[in-house]
Amino acid sequence: MKIETNGTRIHVRQQGGGELALVFLHYYGGSSRTWDPVAAKLSGRYRIVAIDHRGWGESDAPAHGYGIADLSADAEGVIHTLGLQRYILVGHSMGGKVAQLMASQRPAGLEGIVLIAPSPPSPMALSEEQRATLAGAYQSRQSVEFVIDNVLTAKPLDAASRAQVIEDSLKGAPQAKAAWPDVGMREDITKAVSSIDVPTIVISGEHDQVDRVTTLQAELLPRIPHAALHVLPGVGHLSPLEAPEAIAQKIAWFIEAIENRSALCETPEQVPVAFDTALNCGDLDAVMAVFSSRATMRMTNGEVVQENPAELRSALAQLLTLKPRIHNTVRRVLPSGDLALVLLDWRLSMTLPDGKSHEEYGTATQIVEKGRDGGWRLRISNPLGVD
Repeated sequence: MKIETNGTRIHVRQQGGGELALVFLHYYGGSSRTWDPVAAKLSGRYRIVAIDHRGWGESDAPAHGYGIADLSADAEGVIHTLGLQRYILVGHSMGGKVAQLMASQRPAGLEGIVLIAPSPPSPMALSEEQRATLAGAYQSRQSVEFVIDNVLTAKPLDAASRAQVIEDSLKGAPQAKAAWPDVGMREDITKAVSSIDVPTIVISGEHDQVDRVTTLQAELLPRIPHAALHVLPGVGHLSPLEAPEAIAQKIAWFIEAIENRSALCETPEQVPVAFDTALNCGDLDAVMAVFSSRATMRMTNGEVVQENPAELRSALAQLLTLKPRIHNTVRRVLPSGDLALVLLDWRLSMTLPDGKSHEEYGTATQIVEKGRDGGWRLRISNPLGVD
């Protein structure tokens, strides 16, 4: 169906049903059907609303109006026309930047955002030559195939998905193809993004060459400190097509956590419990979600990781190889506004590389902070806080 909004007819694909809707926003070069493999795994429980951005798919292609605010207004109009009362935004790449701007405006009914390989809110630094190359990437079948194989994916697509990507990429209107590298990528929405106050997860492919994990850790996570990063092993930029089942599982987990309120630690005392559960399950993404993206942690060997999510992730990943089991017991919590000092006793057991059992224990001091989404997370963790 097509919906008249913001002076343009926007094509929308719907399936499924339910009170909660998932509003999908596609990448530069894609269309609403990019989401079909993911939607197929979620439509049994949720209402699926997949939008073709103007100039892409079956949507109209006006001569002008391809900025992030324009694409955002289109999607907002669709949501309003459909009367969605509760929804989650799911944005991929370019659609992820659109979702960030939409969420920053705190619209009624928005309950969370899922950013998949999102373009960061800061301007993308490209040379004029690189911009020209990007603008010409979708001009011929040969150029699209080159981009698929050398830029967009880390694993081969099935034949049907590959054919779809080629068709969608070639079908885009010339003005839409030119607008992203010339306009959208250059836009700076960092100030707006600092207003996002709903639960947020960021899903990135380990081998994404477009919006790299390191880029997101430097340009996105510090601006949404409560956002939790999930990294998909062996996956590139086109994760909705490369790993649809993994994407669907992450989205379903996120929705369930929002609905049963386990997505957030609602009190400082819940933070050590969440850390224990995540570490003991060996879930690195869940462990990282306990921390603010600005966290500082002193490891038990005395090394300090300061406001570096990549380094913290690496250190915790190394710890998880030892199959650790931890138990924290809170002694005292001293709250002060959006910060709290937590004093706790901890005991950690693990299996060393030589097969021997090893146990450590101590009394830690922690600073936990309340994020814009209302959840408490670790800002400073010092397991050697009390000798």
